[in-house]
Amino acid sequence: MLLLLALVSAFGLFDHSLWSGNDAREGAMIAEMARDHVWVTPVFNGEHYLEKPPLLHWTGVLLCKIFCRFDARPGEASGGIREGLVRLPAALYAFGSLLVLLSWARALNREAAGFAAAFMCATSALFLEYSRIVLTDSALTFMVVFSLWLFWRAYTAENFFAARYLLFLFVSAFSFYAKGLIGPGMVWLSVAVWLAYQRRWRLLCALVPLFGVVFLLVLAPWVFALWKAGGSDFIYRVFWENQFGRFLSFDDKTLPLDPYLIHKEPIYFYLLNLPVRLLPWTLLVVPALFCWFRISKNTFREPLALFLKTSLLAIAGVLHVSSAKAACYALPLFPLIFLMTGVWLEDAVTSGAASPWQKKLIVATLMLVCAAIMAAPAAYIAAFIFHLKALWAPGSFAAVAGFLLALSALSIGYASGKRLRFEFKNGRQLPAVLHMPAVLAAVGLLAGAAFIPAVDFHRTYLPFAEMALRQMKSAKNIAYAGDSERDLGAFMFYLNSRLRVVSITNDCNAITDFASSARESLGLIVPVDKMGIALRQARSLPFRLKEAENAGKKSDSFRLMIFNEHH
Repeated sequence: MLLLLALVSAFGLFDHSLWSGNDAREGAMIAEMARDHVWVTPVFNGEHYLEKPPLLHWTGVLLCKIFCRFDARPGEASGGIREGLVRLPAALYAFGSLLVLLSWARALNREAAGFAAAFMCATSALFLEYSRIVLTDSALTFMVVFSLWLFWRAYTAENFFAARYLLFLFVSAFSFYAKGLIGPGMVWLSVAVWLAYQRRWRLLCALVPLFGVVFLLVLAPWVFALWKAGGSDFIYRVFWENQFGRFLSFDDKTLPLDPYLIHKEPIYFYLLNLPVRLLPWTLLVVPALFCWFRISKNTFREPLALFLKTSLLAIAGVLHVSSAKAACYALPLFPLIFLMTGVWLEDAVTSGAASPWQKKLIVATLMLVCAAIMAAPAAYIAAFIFHLKALWAPGSFAAVAGFLLALSALSIGYASGKRLRFEFKNGRQLPAVLHMPAVLAAVGLLAGAAFIPAVDFHRTYLPFAEMALRQMKSAKNIAYAGDSERDLGAFMFYLNSRLRVVSITNDCNAITDFASSARESLGLIVPVDKMGIALRQARSLPFRLKEAENAGKKSDSFRLMIFNEHH
């Protein structure tokens, strides 16, 4: 089962180029930090990026230092840094969260439920997405759940082991580097509420000041490095603007752009958004949480279960109180939610504890998930037969290979479905439920692999970047004319170079100034939606346009203007 979870966690890391905007921007930061040997903060196009602490970026840079070479010059291949490598840290932290979930389940004597919970967590919509893109939320999730697990290990030790508490204090303090104060805040509110509930006032009063000391010691080297890099301005921006400013609801009128308005949402935001993000398991989560938290029953009253419930409520409280809200901020809740769901599901299947309507929800969820999984390869086969243009665009070899993968997925799903149905009918519900994750993973991975070439063809920057890369051999200076950090990040990543940004919307002479800034050949990457502005500004200049050949939608949305070609 661990191998199954590892395969699910690794799927979608190394099989496609940079797709999402976050991959492009944050991936470019990791590549630039590794290439320029920068560790203090993330760096984007030569500028320090102070929005978040850099644990995820540090991990990515470390992996790049281990697995990549850095002898490529600007305008050559990206120094051996591949797209999957910059996505790998998020996947590793996500897998670590699943391992903590399994450890909790083992401590509850619910190992089978733990594997079901880990699979549901790994395949839930939000967790699946954010364990494959270069964002800090996956690292935050691991640091929070790992800190809580270390506290529980120290709290339940037969003897008082100071080393265990010191390890917990260190990791909970280090969780700041994942995403700022929100990490220690989630951990320590959970711990404080639990200790208060248990009336362990002396332990609480001892741990809090010790944490303060450890926290200062853990942060001191980075704070000093920040001060050396940018002085008090960096300290202010990191700790005030991007920590308290995001959590509290206030404005700083002295700032040119108010950073505290980012992701401002109403208090009920998560109640509306989480059900969608928990798909396809939402119908199981609702009755499971109801069963865990209902007061009239004595179920789930053992100490660890109570601690998990306390932690879930404490983290949810932090999220709802914070002024800045986004769906991805709720990721630390997912291991807890799905552990509770897995335990409830095991009880419902083995002991019949579920009510008739809850049983119907279980059956409905499993049927819907199976139908959705089987629909994916079926849709690919139909698109292949009817020669859908989007599917065949990457070429006949990719289309045929995808067809064979989809056919294999459909065959495995059909044969396994018959077997699982036989087990259900003959009273072996628990083995059938435990086998189902493996079947769903096999079918889902094969079906997903079938679609990836077509999706990558339409979403990749590579064809245009490779064309621009060839032009850089003659056009020594290539710039970007746009305001999208994410598109800029993708070109920086693939061109292995920082790029000058030419703001053609704010300066009517921007292109003229750019073209006259050097006598050698110059290239300007222009988004298609800004071509009208670019053509008007360049109408008195000699230039030619180039576009990527055999390109999908993303690469076809840019043009390269080449100036001073004859000098």
